[in-house]
Amino acid sequence: MLFGELYNIVHIGSDDQWLKIEGVESTGTGWIMASQHHPLSRDEFDFFVQSPRQVVSQGIGEIRLKDNTLLLLPGSQIHAGQNEIFEWEESIKFNGTSHPFEVKASRAEIIATALTFLNAPFLPGGRSLFGLNASSWLNLIFKISGVILPNELSALKNIGKDREVSEIQAGDLIVFGANQGVPFQAGLYKGEREILWVREKVKTGAFDPEKWASNAALSESIQLMHIKNLVD
Repeated sequence: MLFGELYNIVHIGSDDQWLKIEGVESTGTGWIMASQHHPLSRDEFDFFVQSPRQVVSQGIGEIRLKDNTLLLLPGSQIHAGQNEIFEWEESIKFNGTSHPFEVKASRAEIIATALTFLNAPFLPGGRSLFGLNASSWLNLIFKISGVILPNELSALKNIGKDREVSEIQAGDLIVFGANQGVPFQAGLYKGEREILWVREKVKTGAFDPEKWASNAALSESIQLMHIKNLVD
């Protein structure tokens, strides 16, 4: 979880010291210490779900809330509605680059956001510049771009619009699978026959749409499952 993200408690550990949580908007499921939990009333929770927000889009943002200064990673969000806790002008001083979640990014902006994660290391279960996997990386890119994306590869088949590989555009999502039809890798088409993906780290690789369209790039161990348009 990143700063400002919301979650529901789905289970309380037997010792009451750990909470299993499920993030709102497909951010994922995991455990936190009970001491990290900040309870909200139902009205407060609903307010934050519906309020406008700014999402940290590049580098490390800095927020000063009352007498505390916090460093915010990309994907962190600041709720900017009319509430005395989170009044931009009155209570919060923010230094950094952010993007209004309600404003959908262009394809060029999505690619630019993805490139800010270049060389971030692969880390199973990670979801930040300090380590991430394919699904969490894509989840962050599209969250910053104003699109909710599931934080698991198997769910990507249910979102966006499918298109033929011959119609692929920069900013489209590419999902690969094994010959049993199980997704195991995904990336973002950068254009110019290149893909951005997470393999040991976030990096570029070769992806020739013409070869995939003609089946020349197929193998027994890998298949192209989906090309997803999440923008238009």
